[in-house]
Amino acid sequence: MTLDVTVRSLAFETLQDILNDKAYSNIVINEVLSNNELNRSDKALFTELVYGTLKRKFTLDYYLKPFVQTKLKGWVRQLLWMSIYQYVYLDKVPEHAIINEAVEIAKSKGGPHNGNVVNGILRSIMRSELPDFSEITDDKKRIALQYSLPKWLVDHWVTHHDIPQTETIAQSLLTKVDQTVRVNLTRITVSEAQSRLEQEGYSVQVDPHLAYCLHISSKPIIESRLFKDGLISIQDKSSMFVAHLMDLKEGDEVLDACSAPGGKACHMAEILNDTGNIGATDIHEHKIDLIDFNIKKLRLSNISSFEHDATKKYAKVYDKILVDAPCSGFGVLRHKPEIKYEQSQTSIDSLVETQLAILDNVKDSVKPGGTLMYSTCTIEQMENENVIYTFLKANKDFEFDPIVHPITGELVKTMQILPQDFNSDGFFITRIKRKEN
Repeated sequence: MTLDVTVRSLAFETLQDILNDKAYSNIVINEVLSNNELNRSDKALFTELVYGTLKRKFTLDYYLKPFVQTKLKGWVRQLLWMSIYQYVYLDKVPEHAIINEAVEIAKSKGGPHNGNVVNGILRSIMRSELPDFSEITDDKKRIALQYSLPKWLVDHWVTHHDIPQTETIAQSLLTKVDQTVRVNLTRITVSEAQSRLEQEGYSVQVDPHLAYCLHISSKPIIESRLFKDGLISIQDKSSMFVAHLMDLKEGDEVLDACSAPGGKACHMAEILNDTGNIGATDIHEHKIDLIDFNIKKLRLSNISSFEHDATKKYAKVYDKILVDAPCSGFGVLRHKPEIKYEQSQTSIDSLVETQLAILDNVKDSVKPGGTLMYSTCTIEQMENENVIYTFLKANKDFEFDPIVHPITGELVKTMQILPQDFNSDGFFITRIKRKEN
């Protein structure tokens, strides 16, 4: 078996772990890359196959459907998805290689019969015209199939955004996102970080909205000495806006109530530059280790972590509190595409209850005159505007504390970042203030 086939075998096994055993795509992909000696091009192919197939699962099944005459085993269908993905979306892969390697995987896993089934279906697909999405007259159904989204989610987005905007969102979630890093200004300047990264062979651009945000390309940032030494951190641009807009002041006492793995808490500690104190909490004991790892790596002294359930009372009050709430994650589908197949209307309703419970608890820990930042990495309105307006309606001692929109410069009560706005994750951010007594 050639190395190239091994890459595809690894990709297929990884897809099964994610689709069948509910493994997290980003975690299992990193584990496979760490545990197998692959060169850079093979790592890129492996990652492309796994993420690409996951992102387009519904679309690939739509292409496959006309060519299936009998019931397929689940793993055979998944192997065909991966093969069709290569055929449709990867120009440099020869058709004979796609067929031969898929057949070998099928024979290895299920014997000659399954190899023949895969061979026959793939040859039929490559001899024929693929189904045309323009033939689907229902726009919402077309968007769901063309961009591989659950129909119920498309219905939601169309209600809030209309058809053209929903299609733009769906399209953007299938495009590659910029790799961005946050410069640790407590240890290095932006210009020094840029210079050293360029010396390491990276292409670097300073972000136009956040000076400490660098856009990186050319090779994986995890290979950088600066990343390994804690001089920069991997963080999406949209996520950086959260701490940036908290209006932190020297000496502030701050709580990050849903902190793990600690990226935003560490960002706030960097902004405060060794003053004040950040309390970073999470409900899961094992996630506290992730926060502590980042604190130690970045060498931050004004931040401490402790295990705590954000729906239970805290022992002190704070100047600023961040609730980066547990959410559906529909803003980060580029990184975790399996989310869209796992969430449902019922799970959204349950998340909204949790989000409101956390806000209702932490409100008592905000000092009079202090502020509470609410953020999510979703673009689902039920978890965003609806949650904050529901909270404010029930808590008259809180009011909006408007934030400056980075594009328009206008003061806004809420900021919904869509994936296409900055070629970054979708994010929701709002800041509210507890009125003085």
